[in-house]
Amino acid sequence: MRSLWSRMWKQPSTVVEELQPASNRYADQLERGFWWLRFFDDLEREYQRGFMGLNARSIRVAQLLGVLGILTFIALDHLALQLLPPRVYQVLGLVSIPAMLVPFLAAHQQRGSINLQRISFASTLLLGLSIIWVIWYGEKTIPDHATEAVLVLTMYLYFLSGLLWTQTVVCGLSTWVAFLLPGLMHGHPPDLGLVYDGFYVGLANAIGMVGRYVFEYQDRRQFLMRLELRHLAENDGLTGLLNRRAFGHHAQVAWALASREHKSVSLLILDLDFLKVINDRHGHLTGDDCLREVAEALRHLTRRPLDAASRFGGDEFVALWYDADPEWIELLQGLLQQQLRLRGGLAAKVESLGVTGGGVRCWPSVHLSFNDALAAADDQLYGGKERGRGVITWSQLAPRAAGTDAAEDLTGSPVATS
Repeated sequence: MRSLWSRMWKQPSTVVEELQPASNRYADQLERGFWWLRFFDDLEREYQRGFMGLNARSIRVAQLLGVLGILTFIALDHLALQLLPPRVYQVLGLVSIPAMLVPFLAAHQQRGSINLQRISFASTLLLGLSIIWVIWYGEKTIPDHATEAVLVLTMYLYFLSGLLWTQTVVCGLSTWVAFLLPGLMHGHPPDLGLVYDGFYVGLANAIGMVGRYVFEYQDRRQFLMRLELRHLAENDGLTGLLNRRAFGHHAQVAWALASREHKSVSLLILDLDFLKVINDRHGHLTGDDCLREVAEALRHLTRRPLDAASRFGGDEFVALWYDADPEWIELLQGLLQQQLRLRGGLAAKVESLGVTGGGVRCWPSVHLSFNDALAAADDQLYGGKERGRGVITWSQLAPRAAGTDAAEDLTGSPVATS
């Protein structure tokens, strides 16, 4: 288990856990629970960025309220009471106010950044300690100096600072200890007023901890539920791959980027061979497991951010690779078969599991749309079926020139890989 300091301060690691077929990490995290207010590392990073992005505005408002409160206090004391010495004004003006202005400015520049979280934590801790010093120095100078400001500071830390729960706990407990420490270091029994003040400040911290914990726990739960619903809306329930709508959106983004950057797009349509025979001989559950095995094989081959794989329906799959090397494309069928040979579960009962596919490699332009490439890949697929199953045929698709027929888009002869 990680230490409190590492959970509060360190940026989560960059290791991303792989998704399981027909499952998602959001549901897994909900099932496991998060009583320590900590997700899987990749989810924790995603949550913290979203948390800081959503709280950037509240951080700015809280800092402005804090600055306004300090300036109002200085004006009230200087114009009416005139109790505090000039050194207190100096600390408030040179330490406390800048400690709130730094995260205010950072929230405009680094919204949703882990650095904003770190800056806010360091500034809030500095603010709390400076206010405690002001209270201690004022009490030392004026015996009847009021200490209610520490309660206001506690409420600010837990409910307005915009920090994570672990960070607010560190700030709150640090200010509480700093408040008690000067009175306990005298070596004689502490003053009765300090005991009462320390009790109420500790009670305020306890209330703040519980309230902040409940708020963040519910916020994390809603975060997971939102992402799980989005996952269910974008992914196929059987295989866990993107569904047709989500793949279409992803493909259009990759297509537009490839057109702008003059990069190639490789598009492949696959059919699982003899699915009806598998269902009739081994049962539909085995057929479903075979579909999951093909999906898992495609998932292993589409790991880059701009690559994608989808179940188009039934036994048909589609995959897209952004700027893939021709040599890698030629090895694709062998890589697919290698992945399919590693199958387990019900699919292991099937003697051989093969796929037939048709693919095109093309360069998007104003004369060549994604639908053109998809139709050409579909033609390649059915042309390959006529020549025999178990192979993937590829062609290079040229953009349609003005006045030419669509059939001229295909250049070169299909190549079967094995």
